[in-house]
Amino acid sequence: MAGPRPGRSSGQRPGWLFGAITVVPAMLAAAWLLPGLPLVLAGRFAALPMLFMFLPLAAGLCYLALRQLPANWPAFRSPPQAAHRRPRPQPAAQQKVTQEPAAQEPAAKEPAAKEPAAKEPVTKEPAAKEPVTQQKVTQESVTLEAAAQQPAPERPVPWWALAGTVAVAVVFAVWQIAERTEQIIFLRDPSTYLQVGYWLAHHGALPISNSLAAFNGPHADLSFASVNYYPHGSGIVPQFMTGMPMVLAASVWLGGLPAALVTTPLIGACAVLSFGGLAGRLAGPRWAPAAAAVLAVSLPEQYTSRSTFSEPLAQVLLFGGLCLLVDSLVVKRAASPADKASGPGHAPNQDRVLASLAGLALGLTILVRIDGLSDILPAVPFLGLLLAARRRQAIPFGVGLVIGVGYGLADGYLLSRPYLDLEAPSLRPLALGTAVLVVLTVVGVALTSRPAVKEKLARWRTAKAARWLPAAAAILTVLIFVGFAVRPLVQTVAGETDPTSIAYVAELQKLAGLPIDGRQQYYQNSLYWVIWYIGIPAVLLGAFGLAILARRGLRALLTWQDPARALRVWALPWMIAIWVAVTVLYRPAVSPDQPWASRRLVPFVLPGLILGAIWASVWLKERAGQLGRTRVTSAVVASCCVASLLIPAALTNLDIGFTKTASGRHLSAHGMAFRRIGTGELAAVTKLCAAIGPDASVVILDSLSSDRFAQLVRGMCDTPTATLTKVTRDTVGAVVIGIEGAGRRPVLLAENQSELGSYGGTPREVVNLLTTQEAHNLTSPPTRTWFIHYTLWLSIPAVIPPGGSAT
Repeated sequence: MAGPRPGRSSGQRPGWLFGAITVVPAMLAAAWLLPGLPLVLAGRFAALPMLFMFLPLAAGLCYLALRQLPANWPAFRSPPQAAHRRPRPQPAAQQKVTQEPAAQEPAAKEPAAKEPAAKEPVTKEPAAKEPVTQQKVTQESVTLEAAAQQPAPERPVPWWALAGTVAVAVVFAVWQIAERTEQIIFLRDPSTYLQVGYWLAHHGALPISNSLAAFNGPHADLSFASVNYYPHGSGIVPQFMTGMPMVLAASVWLGGLPAALVTTPLIGACAVLSFGGLAGRLAGPRWAPAAAAVLAVSLPEQYTSRSTFSEPLAQVLLFGGLCLLVDSLVVKRAASPADKASGPGHAPNQDRVLASLAGLALGLTILVRIDGLSDILPAVPFLGLLLAARRRQAIPFGVGLVIGVGYGLADGYLLSRPYLDLEAPSLRPLALGTAVLVVLTVVGVALTSRPAVKEKLARWRTAKAARWLPAAAAILTVLIFVGFAVRPLVQTVAGETDPTSIAYVAELQKLAGLPIDGRQQYYQNSLYWVIWYIGIPAVLLGAFGLAILARRGLRALLTWQDPARALRVWALPWMIAIWVAVTVLYRPAVSPDQPWASRRLVPFVLPGLILGAIWASVWLKERAGQLGRTRVTSAVVASCCVASLLIPAALTNLDIGFTKTASGRHLSAHGMAFRRIGTGELAAVTKLCAAIGPDASVVILDSLSSDRFAQLVRGMCDTPTATLTKVTRDTVGAVVIGIEGAGRRPVLLAENQSELGSYGGTPREVVNLLTTQEAHNLTSPPTRTWFIHYTLWLSIPAVIPPGGSAT
């Protein structure tokens, strides 16, 4: 693997390492997903083929990404202290000395002709004396304004920033592994991802086979579908995309279910590490540990990282892709043939290579979650800006983006079509909006390439009306968050139409003592969900930071100048942060109980606000240093900002309080930070599979047990499983006769013993597990887990002739 260029100073080595370790997770994920989908489609997804393809592809992608990386990144430069002080008039002699060198500069080229002119300022000193102070003020203001846009002096990345960021990720991984969940029995999405990953590890293909032959053909009222699994052709297809199950399959190959259960905590740690890398690139590496820590202590990040959710993997690709994009915009190109021949330190076209990898990583987020298509939609107009600016990175970035998006769309269309049909009411407007945006971007790029249009745009950018746009953009950004803050006062979102969801919310309202209205979706409180999890200071600082960035970014766009290169690296992260905040907070499209609904905030709502808050903290620190003129002042402000971000998030997660004991009151933490979910499920599943035994065909007699155990038995117990939708003696008898006719043992499963008593055999309880699940709060953040009791009874039925009795 390429490292820093030989001869590079040791001060640049931490910067290169910081950049490298924060993009490697995205490259490894891409190297696994790229060959994985074709193999799944071909029905050849197996350990050896994946290993043979993954290893060289991972090595190649990492080499391309790491052979040349920036050692530091541009940052906004605040005006010097002089910008905040009125300049003092200088004595005439001092003015003369100040002006003389400027007049003598051309004299050095033509001494004979310019010698009299060199003394002109001295001769005309009385006439110039009156306006000199005002002239110096104007010139100084212009100079300071220009200085604010120039690159800040390059500061090497300190080792402690690198070590701190890595330490946060390591502590997060250890913490989440220790508190990992065991959600194997179906309750919600995590168990679906885990079960599909287990199926892929052992069968290597989708759809999931319904094994009709094990039941001696189809039967009336015999179904193979359950919640999150839809009939499709000769099998069933799972809800959701295939990216996360493909990653979980690798863990199953390595160590079975126990290894799969620690996979997401490790992925979550990689997401925290990559987020620290993104924050370091945008706000300065010294702020990376703080940014990573704020995300790491937030409850939604820990909640999704402890179980097999898809959001942490999507974060790895999203954060890693943005890191690579930033690197592509600031990496130094080989300036001469000597540079190109000097080794890995100067790789020709490295900016294009990094841009293509960035587009690929961003596009692959759709292979992990279909909502990624909305999250990365701002990449389309950003690509248009690159094309309009004739940036070298435009075409490679667009090609990589198209490849990644193509993978996701192919997965959805070929492997998850029923799921896309189910989500059609949301996906059709998104698809239409995407098509319109692409067309508008193409038209805009085409128009801006014409000289006449360029001239009109140049005149318009200098018009008086256009000068107000940067301030208007900042105000609009603030108003967006103000609007979400007052939304509960003017709107109650009650648009649920699904009967199951209506009944579910009504039951939660009843348990909480709330007015019963199952149609309520509680979307009007979405900003307050954010406040629960990261606190008011983070939201205020985040909105302020994003607003200032909007003003500066639009000003740079209007002037078409960004000499510091700090605005261009912020462009796409800012666009995604605002877009995702608006679309997700307006319509989260999720069941509103917490912490379940908080998963919608994980991909970029919380990270976007944290990035804005970190940048605002940098801005406040620099301004405080200018006003206080001491490092102590800057350090105090920085510490206060970091504390205001960390403490509210930690308090929600820990729920610190006092507990009464026999020896008195003691400080304790009662929150979700140290509470496990689903403890004992792995042992219960192992016991269930052993009870079913070999050569069996399982028939489940009630819908609740079918939703919880059908795919689990089919996949993890490797036993053909079906559900009777209409349970009578005739339907049960027909299926039992069919199973025995196929040469297999019929096994009946039901939640209650009484459901099995009419079919012969001796029912016995094979699952009796009292464990914990996540809370289901509607109006407050969760601080406790809830109990859940799983029961399952098994019987081996006697042959039941239709219309007869058990024999």
